[in-house]
Amino acid sequence: MTDTGSEFELPPGAERTYGAIIDKKPVAPDAPGLRELQALGLVAPAPTEPGRYVALDAQLAIRGHLAAEQDRFARVARRMAGIAALDRLAARHDQTRFWGGPASEFLPAPELVVARIEEATSRATTEVLTAQPGYRKRPVIESAMRRDADLLLRGVKMQILYHASTRTNPHVRDYTAEVLGHGAEIRCLHGPFPQIIIIDAAQAFIRNVASGDETDQSGWHVRDRAAVMHMRETYLNDWMRAEPWEPSAKEGSVGWLTEPQRQILRMLAEGWAQAKVGKKLGMSERTVAGHLANIRAQLGLGNTLQLMVWYGRHQQES
Repeated sequence: MTDTGSEFELPPGAERTYGAIIDKKPVAPDAPGLRELQALGLVAPAPTEPGRYVALDAQLAIRGHLAAEQDRFARVARRMAGIAALDRLAARHDQTRFWGGPASEFLPAPELVVARIEEATSRATTEVLTAQPGYRKRPVIESAMRRDADLLLRGVKMQILYHASTRTNPHVRDYTAEVLGHGAEIRCLHGPFPQIIIIDAAQAFIRNVASGDETDQSGWHVRDRAAVMHMRETYLNDWMRAEPWEPSAKEGSVGWLTEPQRQILRMLAEGWAQAKVGKKLGMSERTVAGHLANIRAQLGLGNTLQLMVWYGRHQQES
């Protein structure tokens, strides 16, 4: 045999020996490759002619070797799966050397993020925790509605955390009505919180905050156990601070605003600086700031930028 490490590689001259046997020519006992050809089931001694050999069916021999190798691979795979399962015992034995699991993976495009989330949620078995602090477009919500309704019908527990300001979004209201009917739990929170999806306490998806770009739609698929459990704990703390989802008639309309408040928001939306808005309307800067603070308090918004997003969105959806 050669020193290549493969028992299926024939030495030089073996093919000539095989060809001679096929042509029914005599071959010497020490002919090149004769021993290997016999070991592989390609030739055998002639039963009625001592010292001569006959060629066997090569295709039959090949199929036999393939079947044997496939069986060997299957046994190895089962053994490796068993070894991987022992990791749970190793973790309990020595917490100081706890293996966190596979590393996080960067997903550079939003399409990859969506596809990976779809794949992961389709395999969820116990719970899906999701926090959505920002505005969600109609196609995204409709896709999530189908996916999440299926999860709930399969018995997966769902907790969904929204920012209080999203109660103005009619598409979100349609979504929440649907999934609440299937048993989802929904709460809303005032103030900022991170966007995240946590699946079965084993994996999480987060926005690529490392880039520092608010418009960056790439993300991370996190599977490190310690990191995911920390994220889950943070999520549940936010959940405890949140209030039950109840769409507010006030948040769905601008009709409750006073006329001065309407004027202030209209001018800010047109691009006027806040200081100049007060002069134009005959108000002090303090009065303008007070009106804005009052509106934000009513809507549970943290800053004027969020307020202007709310105002502009409502104007578009009215």
